[in-house]
Amino acid sequence: MRYCRLLPLLTALWLCLPAQAQDSLFSRPTLKVLHIGNSYTDDATALLQQVAAHSGADLSNICLYKAVRGSGSFKSWCDVYNNCDDQYYWVTKVLGGLYARVYTGKGMPRNGVLFRELLSSVEWDLIILQPVSSQAPYYDQWEGDGQLDSLLTLLHREQPKAAIGFTLVHSYWDEYGGNSEQSSQKRWQGIAHAAKTFCQSRDIALVIPYGTAIENLRRTPLNNDYDLTRDGTHLAYGLGRYTAACCYFEALIAPFTGTSVAGNPYRYDASHDDTKYPAISVDDSNAYAAQRAAIQAVKHPFRLTKIRITQPAEAWK
Repeated sequence: MRYCRLLPLLTALWLCLPAQAQDSLFSRPTLKVLHIGNSYTDDATALLQQVAAHSGADLSNICLYKAVRGSGSFKSWCDVYNNCDDQYYWVTKVLGGLYARVYTGKGMPRNGVLFRELLSSVEWDLIILQPVSSQAPYYDQWEGDGQLDSLLTLLHREQPKAAIGFTLVHSYWDEYGGNSEQSSQKRWQGIAHAAKTFCQSRDIALVIPYGTAIENLRRTPLNNDYDLTRDGTHLAYGLGRYTAACCYFEALIAPFTGTSVAGNPYRYDASHDDTKYPAISVDDSNAYAAQRAAIQAVKHPFRLTKIRITQPAEAWK
């Protein structure tokens, strides 16, 4: 059984976003989306295709592509474009029945042709940006050397009709060496504040607050000793990535297709995943809480919500 409470769940988020952007994104007949990011983009979308496939939603008129560069920042993507970045990057299709006329595959160091063609050969409806995790809580670092404005200027030049979206990423494990705040929740607060500042200062059409969904779940008994990560920073295989995918679906796919992630039947067996810290299988004991954490994050992207660990019949009351 699929539960659909779409309009009430999205109302709070829509109140934060320009009405014109809402209409232009979700009332059009087709939707072509490009996500430009880093390994956290892979975390957020790793299980998205499976969640979408089990949703029953009609994906024939939507497509999602991603451009991923390890530790990719706003500056590094400008460098990729200008042939002066020293790392590989990848362009892949994530899901959808639509096909954009773009090349996919590996982009070579100091060769941005694949990325430039990605931006010039397709008229994207939505381009989603994502900060590098080390800078995510610190908005002044995005602005400090003009790296954010440089990327936005580039995108507006190449894609003048595209709306801009943003991903509110998850925070590090409390004890991760790179966690200056030494607290996942304090670091999330910085990430949420930076994201809110960005959204208030720019014309942002959509927020995917999967980091809020993860932090919601961390405040339940489902959290583990490593804050649902597999190495202190990237999300745990299974439940961590599943929660992120549910939030991605609820924020982007649900408003276009009219199908919520609530009650989605997809589950994930993590018993064979090789990871530094424990992988966490998704089953009926935790899937509904993960979905609820995602839904509440979409309703309230910049604040945390108490999540009840409930059975299916009670999960959406």
